[in-house]
Amino acid sequence: MKKILFLMAILPMVLFTACSSDDDGNENIRVQKLPKIDNASLNYHPSEQIISLPRDVESEGATVNLKDNSYWITQLKLNGSTISFKVLENSDVETGHRFDTIVISHKNERIGTICVTQARKPISTKRLVWAMSNAIYRNKALCNSDMSGLEVTKAIFNLSKTTNGKDSYKNYPAFAYCIEMNHDPENNMEWHLPSENEMRAYAKGQSYKGTPLYQHNYWWSSSENSINGNAYYIHSESTASIGAVNKGGDWWVMAFKNGKMEE
Repeated sequence: MKKILFLMAILPMVLFTACSSDDDGNENIRVQKLPKIDNASLNYHPSEQIISLPRDVESEGATVNLKDNSYWITQLKLNGSTISFKVLENSDVETGHRFDTIVISHKNERIGTICVTQARKPISTKRLVWAMSNAIYRNKALCNSDMSGLEVTKAIFNLSKTTNGKDSYKNYPAFAYCIEMNHDPENNMEWHLPSENEMRAYAKGQSYKGTPLYQHNYWWSSSENSINGNAYYIHSESTASIGAVNKGGDWWVMAFKNGKMEE
């Protein structure tokens, strides 16, 4: 699978993770720095990537290297105004994502960076509960029923702020599985637990045999039914009965990316 990622000039972001910025280093820059570049946000599949830059920095004498020399990014090459590389499959299901930084340099002067992040597989390898026993919203509703999966996931992520530290997204394992697939959930939440409507839309017309969805019956959604969670029954395209979806029950999780399933 080959993708072309186009450069965008964006406002600086303060990341809670450790991707490098091109703002550090000597201020006496002899070569014009590149504008900020969006993260290359990838799923777990192996792929070939091409990133377009605004100018031919190779002719200026620039070079590229990986900050942490990650083994899973290979064949990194600068060719004029493009950077190409290959990414290996991410088979690590314990860690939500992995990342490294492509550093663009000119005579040891950093002129640009690109953060490459790769999420784990979107389908959990074990059943997870919607909320743990110590979660504030284990036995009461958190969000409106018409909210999207992304909106609810953001609300879960922000619980440490909205509850003054009394609750945390880590008390909601089904959501945590998805949240930790994001490199910068504070500023750019992409992966999330889908709503019931989003799962229903995805399920319509799908042939499940031979796909991961066919392996399990019930999947957690971000939606709630009063004080209970909604578990979606994939084969009948319906939700489980009230008694079956207590938030302390464990069901399977599939993470969506920006409202869609990336298989």
